[in-house]
Amino acid sequence: MPFGHIYVDAEQERVLDALDRCMAAAGFRRVEMRPELHPRRMKQIPETKLRLFWVSPRLGRWTGLFEFRYYDNETSERWGMTDEKLAACLSKDLAAPVYRMEVLDNAGFWVYSRLEGGEEKEGAAYQDTPADRSADPAHARYALNRIIEREGIANIGLGYEHIPGPGVRPIENVPQSPKGIEGYDRFEHRAYASEEPRPLP
Repeated sequence: MPFGHIYVDAEQERVLDALDRCMAAAGFRRVEMRPELHPRRMKQIPETKLRLFWVSPRLGRWTGLFEFRYYDNETSERWGMTDEKLAACLSKDLAAPVYRMEVLDNAGFWVYSRLEGGEEKEGAAYQDTPADRSADPAHARYALNRIIEREGIANIGLGYEHIPGPGVRPIENVPQSPKGIEGYDRFEHRAYASEEPRPLP
């Protein structure tokens, strides 16, 4: 399944504070999410109006940010599942390393970047075809796997919309379960709006 995550080498509380500052700099203010405001369909909300995150506790070195993937992005310049500008802002604000990674497994594609001080210090992308695929763990297609294993990064493949919690209602055709989510009981929800949110139709 496709996914995109941001991981920050900092404590959860510091990441949450930095997320508030970065979103404020982008014109968003923090709001309390209630079920009647939460999307229940894919592509129901534009990311220019509402941004939704689950933030994990720090697991090993890394605090994970899991953002809603199903925005209506017709008016957005962002094509990927992670926000490059947010990753850069977090790395600069916290003076901490940040990983941004995306995987489209059905396309045999992944991309990652490692940022420090708001700038990319390392990165790579890979794409193959079914004919290129190999089970050899030394193959180039597994380079991202090796980074994840080396860094001890947790909850890879988790999607925001799979995480149940207060204020979050189920999204069409997306099962929600805490099973297998490391640190689930310490996840924090964050919602940000660029104007006063109203109940969704």
